Amino acid sequence: MSSGRLYPPLTRLGRALLCVFPFICCCSWILAQAVSQSLEDYFRRAKELETRQDYAGAEKIYQEAAANYPRQPEILKRLGLIYQTELKFPESVDSFQKVLQQAPQYPEVNFYLGLSCLGLNQFEEAIDAFNKELEANPRYRRARYYTAQAYQSLDRNADAARQYEILLEQDPTDKKVLFQLIRLLKSSTVRAIKQLGDLDPDSDFMLALKAESYAEDEKYAEAIQKYQELLKKNPNFPGIHFGLGVVYYNKVDYPKAEKELRLALNEDPNHPRANYYLADILMRTQRTDQAVPLLQTVVAASPQYMQAYFQLGKCYATQGKLQDALKFWLKAVELEPKDKMTHYQLAQLYARLQQPDKQQYHLEIFQ
Repeated sequence: MSSGRLYPPLTRLGRALLCVFPFICCCSWILAQAVSQSLEDYFRRAKELETRQDYAGAEKIYQEAAANYPRQPEILKRLGLIYQTELKFPESVDSFQKVLQQAPQYPEVNFYLGLSCLGLNQFEEAIDAFNKELEANPRYRRARYYTAQAYQSLDRNADAARQYEILLEQDPTDKKVLFQLIRLLKSSTVRAIKQLGDLDPDSDFMLALKAESYAEDEKYAEAIQKYQELLKKNPNFPGIHFGLGVVYYNKVDYPKAEKELRLALNEDPNHPRANYYLADILMRTQRTDQAVPLLQTVVAASPQYMQAYFQLGKCYATQGKLQDALKFWLKAVELEPKDKMTHYQLAQLYARLQQPDKQQYHLEIFQ
């Protein structure tokens, strides 16, 4: 049987390559590890410079990293942020857009792109970028806040106000947002008043606004004078009797307040505040039975009107209807859990109902 070879013998070069191949593989693995570590090293060195506020130095490091790792969006994001910090807005826009070409919803990049557009007074582009960020994260508060700012810059105040309102729906305690909304509404109001005054400075509407302004400043004599002028000029002006009634109520002139509030209810029998103020006057003058239907109208029209539930509870307690009083005071405390007077009334009521544990619970909250 022939013992002929199936393959030709390895050449000297072949044997050398066979020996070197494992070494090459090992070096490739080591180089790959070095590349990975080198990227983290870029970030570490740049961060150290940022901490020292050496933004130009950090910029150079990120540029070098971007050249070595052209498909790493995080590098371009960080480079864009450095440009933004240096107020190099065109460069930051370019950097952020490169990120979004690779990953359209890369975290926060649309938001930062919007900020750079704001810096360039490109308000429409800023709104578009912020909205894209909000599509991915509707509760991103800073994106919504700056969307409102961009709308204001375009004089689209209604759109701006809506953004602030959404923020307050999410967090009613945000003082910064409340401040911005108040400023916006105040500015819009002043502008509208000026526009109305320019159209007709002696109009019924201007008289009503002047009366309301005096009332808000607690200049009741001046407010009454303006309301009476308006009443002579236009007795059918909407809301005039309610406005005048509230001024008399605040002056503690209850007979005149009652007269005007009853006239207001002739115009609108379901007016919540007119019903409430009149009911309060009736309670102060020991006419509790007449106050009850008015307060019932209030809670039907305005289910969140806490004080109406509180006053209804007082009426029923006075009438000896303790379970009815309990129902309305519990509703009041549900609407405003920290209201001490409601807890005090509940403590007194539970004492009458001989429920000492619940009495003590509400008494402790009151104290």
